[in-house]
Amino acid sequence: MDEEISDLLGPTLPLSTLRLLVPPIRLVSAAIWQTVEQKIVSDYGLLEEFVFMVTEIVPQLLSTKQRAELILGLRARLILELCRSEETADLQVIQPHLDRLQNLRSLWNVETDNPEPEVSDSHFMGLVHNLLRDPEERKNFFQDVFPGDFGPTYDKAIQTLMWLFLSRLEKLLPTHSLQQIAALLRNTSSVLNECMETFAQPEEFKILLDTQKDLSQLEDIESYVIDSGILSALCLPPVERVVIVNEQTESGLVYTVCTEMEVESENKEVYVEATGNPEVHAKPVVWSRQRGESRNGICGGYRSR
Repeated sequence: MDEEISDLLGPTLPLSTLRLLVPPIRLVSAAIWQTVEQKIVSDYGLLEEFVFMVTEIVPQLLSTKQRAELILGLRARLILELCRSEETADLQVIQPHLDRLQNLRSLWNVETDNPEPEVSDSHFMGLVHNLLRDPEERKNFFQDVFPGDFGPTYDKAIQTLMWLFLSRLEKLLPTHSLQQIAALLRNTSSVLNECMETFAQPEEFKILLDTQKDLSQLEDIESYVIDSGILSALCLPPVERVVIVNEQTESGLVYTVCTEMEVESENKEVYVEATGNPEVHAKPVVWSRQRGESRNGICGGYRSR
């Protein structure tokens, strides 16, 4: 199923590009779900802290029992994973996680209705200390007990609770329209400058548009007729081309030479270089609006003198 979704969305994107596309909370939620789905247990501590923080702010996301099961389940699973490896099965490595569990001891009472939290958490704490103290017991535990109590069924329960949490968190934060988001901005100038820093690497934005754009969602632009008048307002005063004609003699031949220049046609006189020849004339013609350009060329022919 995930492969079909990936094929539909196209190639994966680097995190820096995804940050341009996805709101931060949704991006974190997606990373959390992928962590649980792929059973990256080494990151379960981060997940537990996030769930704890959010449900402290919004307790309605989970029931009291669901919250306890998810938070304690994530931390306990991480502790057991540390106990499994020879490299990390050390009390100095695991003690901070045990301390975290003790800080959460009020959650233990939810499942047992036990007013004495020390009694509730003593079983798991004792198990961990036994695993650290006795390598043979640790080996037997992970071979015989762990697959049944903390194996696929346990992982599935973690996934189910996490999906419930993430899906309700997504519903909690509605998707605002462009106009609604604009209305939430206060200091527009500072927000604009800060947001534009996100696009300091235009290559990332290019990757995003190249891989994620869906032109089928766009209507034909020609269907939008907007008579803004902007181009008319930006037009320069009309400009005319003045052709200055001269005759020059060289080796018995008379050349008619044209020099072109442009002037603004706001009641300006056409300048013609005096030559004393009645054939010399100036002809105003329409000129393009590009300014600062002049051209010389033969615009007549030549004749014998």
